[in-house]
Amino acid sequence: MNKAIHLYQQTRQLTTHSKLLDAQVLAQICYALERAIEHADPYALIQVCGDCRLVWVTIRGLMLDDSHPYPLALKQNLLELAETVLHELQQEPADADLQLVLQISQELVAGLQS
Repeated sequence: MNKAIHLYQQTRQLTTHSKLLDAQVLAQICYALERAIEHADPYALIQVCGDCRLVWVTIRGLMLDDSHPYPLALKQNLLELAETVLHELQQEPADADLQLVLQISQELVAGLQS
């Protein structure tokens, strides 16, 4: 996982609009999750839940990094959201509250785009 966080940090350093990059990646996952839920496609749900889990594990890792530039209160709030999402994603897709995962992810996208 440290490798994924390291690669993410390198990408952010190369991109002047890192918040928009973050929003775009998460928005794509939200779209895929919406489609998988709408079509009740178990294989698509497994794949998108794995992708979503990777993104949220990365977010959690970044919020635990003392050198991350976000204010402490914001980092703590995002860490709580990450823990909530990851708790749901530890379950089988049929048992998880994927609407909650989708809502939290979409709200983060909106926050990153503002």
